[in-house]
Amino acid sequence: MLRALVIFFTLVLPLQALAHAQLRGADPAAGAIIKVAPTDVILSFNEPIAPLQARWFSPDGAALDVEARAQGPDLIITAPNGLAEGTHALSWRVVSDDGHPVGGTHVFSIGFETGAPAAAPEAQPWPAAIARGALTLSLVIGVGGMVWAVLSQTPAPRVAAAALWSVPLASLGLLGAQAMDLTGDGVAALARMNAWAMAANSPFGIAAGLALGAGLLAMTGHRLPVLLAWALAALSFASAGHAARAEPVALMAPLIFAHALALIFWAGALPGLIVALRRPDTEALMARFSRLAVPMVALLVLSGAVLAWRQIETLDALTSTAYGWVFLAKMAVFVCVLALAVWHKLRLTPMLTINGALARFHFNRSLRLELGLMVALLALTAVFRLTPPPRAMADLPEPRVEVHLHGRESMADIALIPGRPGQNRVEIIPLDGDFRPFTPLEVTLFFAKPEEGLERIELRATMEAAGFWTAGPVHLPQGGIWDVVADILITDFRKELIGGEMQLLP
Repeated sequence: MLRALVIFFTLVLPLQALAHAQLRGADPAAGAIIKVAPTDVILSFNEPIAPLQARWFSPDGAALDVEARAQGPDLIITAPNGLAEGTHALSWRVVSDDGHPVGGTHVFSIGFETGAPAAAPEAQPWPAAIARGALTLSLVIGVGGMVWAVLSQTPAPRVAAAALWSVPLASLGLLGAQAMDLTGDGVAALARMNAWAMAANSPFGIAAGLALGAGLLAMTGHRLPVLLAWALAALSFASAGHAARAEPVALMAPLIFAHALALIFWAGALPGLIVALRRPDTEALMARFSRLAVPMVALLVLSGAVLAWRQIETLDALTSTAYGWVFLAKMAVFVCVLALAVWHKLRLTPMLTINGALARFHFNRSLRLELGLMVALLALTAVFRLTPPPRAMADLPEPRVEVHLHGRESMADIALIPGRPGQNRVEIIPLDGDFRPFTPLEVTLFFAKPEEGLERIELRATMEAAGFWTAGPVHLPQGGIWDVVADILITDFRKELIGGEMQLLP
């Protein structure tokens, strides 16, 4: 079995740095106003990607599918011929090596801004999250229930059998949701065979196939096939997703496998334990479960701690990212589950020999609560699909908006960070007439939006190092285009006012 698992991880899980793809930058930059139409638009990501679709929206709203190709982490999109002046929108969609598609709209202008044309609405990832959650619940309750049945030599509860029968449907649902997610076409993708083929060839296609095999084997009810189904179900979790494809994959994927093995056993056994309360050998069954559960809980906690550390990386990310908040909610539920498990082992199981009726009464209520909390735990795990982990965002450059101001005697490169409405800091690099950095006596900036009645905001810059000045923070209350003027005091007797426009990011 160990050799088979090593072969699986070697063949199916490429040993490279795989993560949730994030857009790092673009050329032309987002919101840029350029003078000449580009030949290509280049979108740069933090990892290798593969193109799914690219659609160009002209200023008049006309849409055209355009050619897109990948070169490592860069998506290169060929611009149509004869681009008109005005604002263009490029709707793009790519897939990262972990099987998760990423999409967005890139907006820039040629000559002047006319307002972004209506682009295709961004595809929603929640159907894929729901489908993955449904399959997870079916596998955990179905396969886990059968695992406990063969280990305890008791009949499988009806809920486990029902969950097993739902595995084929849930596997098909995951494939369909992945087809919708990859294409970005919603329900319409379900009518196209190429969309289904795309989903089947993705990591989630492998996950669905392994889950289907696990469900079919577990239906036999025999010990060896059920234990093999347990391994296949855990491999289904380890074949796709953020954590399984984190670097180093050779460590992360086996950790996911171990984590899933423990979770399937623990959560899957709960319906069988509730049924066991009606048996005369309840005390022996609870004691057996307790002996098996202790190492499984230890495995779950240790593997989960390593996986969480790799995904989140910093304490600050716990409260500064959506992923961190979902993780904190999951941990709050897990602490409650763990507290119940400790109470069962230390208090209720020994009580069975003293006051069996009272212990069964408390066990019945407590196990049902634990099962409900486990379902909530699985639901929160599925929510991770909706947000990239902090590790995938850690190396992203800070968003900014830049402009080059050109004058007769001086110039300036100005950057607004993060370039969105609200608080921004400003970086300035003064340049002389030959595009060389120089040190003026003073630099003062003015931001204004006169068409909205927002009078100019004055900022006195401070030199931080030779050729590098900073100003702010400045609060820009609205988005859109802002007028910016740099007042550069070159000498005591010469200064120059140079101005331009800056388009804030949405």
